[in-house]
Amino acid sequence: MPEKTTNDDKRLNPQIRETMIGVRSLRTKKIYPLSLADQLKMTDLITEALNAFFQKGDQEDIVFVTFLIELIKSNINRILGMVMDIKKDKDILSEITNFQASEIAKIIYEVNYESVAKNMKGLFEKVKSLLALERLSQTSANDTLSTDLKTSTDGAGETEEQPLDS
Repeated sequence: MPEKTTNDDKRLNPQIRETMIGVRSLRTKKIYPLSLADQLKMTDLITEALNAFFQKGDQEDIVFVTFLIELIKSNINRILGMVMDIKKDKDILSEITNFQASEIAKIIYEVNYESVAKNMKGLFEKVKSLLALERLSQTSANDTLSTDLKTSTDGAGETEEQPLDS
């Protein structure tokens, strides 16, 4: 029986997405957003693996692709377990095509990384403009000196025809 996301589910957590999985018969599966703890774990996993790869010094494209495939293969069940309810699916990998896996990866990225990056960029811009305004008002207030203004002069000024003697 396909899982259905109710309107209440979408209203309560609009980040829950659905995708179709299956090789011979399709069914709907929910993709949940990562918790902050799981997102940090996934980010650490990827970062550690990439650091290990680049420390080896062998950075050819084919070697990198092979490395990424091994990273995915060894962690796919763990990653899927973070975003899907797979307890009742004994062998989820036999039910997902490569294309479906790429769709799941795209959803994980969009929900957990892309939208967060956009939000953080917007927040950074707001904080940056707030700090700039705060700095500007403090600077302009501190640099203003009291001056005596004179609207007229007592004597004639210098003209081109009659230079004043120094």
